[in-house]
Amino acid sequence: MSKLPQVLLKGPRMEELLRSYFLKAGYYVVRGVPFIYEEFDVTDIDLWLYSRTSSVSREITLVDAKNKKTPQAIERIFWVQGLRIATKATNAVVATTDKRQEVKDFGRELGVLVLDGTFLGKLDKTDDPNAHRYSDEEFFSKIDEYSLNKLDGDWRGRMTLSKSLLAKSLSFDNCNEWLLQGKFFAEQSITKNNQRETALRCLYMVCSFIAIAIDYCMKELSFHEQSERSTLIKDGFTYGSKGSAGLKKILNVAMGLIKEHANDGMAISKQVRSNIEHQLEALNTVILGEFFSKNDVAKTLFTVAKEFEQMAMNRKFSPHADATPELRSMLYCLLDYWEIDRVMFSAS
Repeated sequence: MSKLPQVLLKGPRMEELLRSYFLKAGYYVVRGVPFIYEEFDVTDIDLWLYSRTSSVSREITLVDAKNKKTPQAIERIFWVQGLRIATKATNAVVATTDKRQEVKDFGRELGVLVLDGTFLGKLDKTDDPNAHRYSDEEFFSKIDEYSLNKLDGDWRGRMTLSKSLLAKSLSFDNCNEWLLQGKFFAEQSITKNNQRETALRCLYMVCSFIAIAIDYCMKELSFHEQSERSTLIKDGFTYGSKGSAGLKKILNVAMGLIKEHANDGMAISKQVRSNIEHQLEALNTVILGEFFSKNDVAKTLFTVAKEFEQMAMNRKFSPHADATPELRSMLYCLLDYWEIDRVMFSAS
């Protein structure tokens, strides 16, 4: 039996109501995304929205929500617009209890959509957004139920880090970080049988981030032939956002410094270069390139991302065995890349 929804404070409840609203509107939504700059925790993005408007167009929207008697709406408009610029997002929205027309007019002048108190009042009368879904608070409480999660790889910290990468960029660099986190939770779902559900929820959430990021990257690759896309995606996963040429430049500079300043620098630089190239060649990123370059896969990434997120947050847990063929295909592709046996993963 699933537990009853946790009673939330006004602020978190409003954020959950807004998340439910935007999910129903077709967005991919993540709540409480940390924005970190140079290792400083600057703020949390209340709602991070992603939408696929066409095969070559994607939009990222930040929502700042304040459910207070004195919401300081004008200041929030300045704040969220600055945050939008800092994160290179497409749009910014302020949800405020303030009902003054002047606030909406000011937001319009700055290109910020204002959802005012009238809208929020109607939203507050809708059905409980967490009747069938966990709130963020409940999701992390689920992780905290595993008393050793901090010592055993810091599960909560890994999920917080994974969320924070959304505010940085939807790039191959961050995809590679999500792949590391996803492999960790996939392995934990096998080895920690009593925590399998929680590990799978975390895995599904990280997989949703990967799907969204690849969907975003695909907007630049949609006009390429499939063979070209496969090579470009493989290179992205192998070398990161800078590609093989960018990595070679960095490597040449680093090896040059070793040659110049280290004793026996020539031999050391050759050995280091050889080891790096060997490790990169050993990565089986061809699997990822071939899979994600397929037209039918690329078309469904946005839908699959939303399905992964829904599975992670469903109050009644439903494993991937009950998911769509498209979602299972992506998950099994990742398992092959991680060299995790599909049968062992499913049998756990």
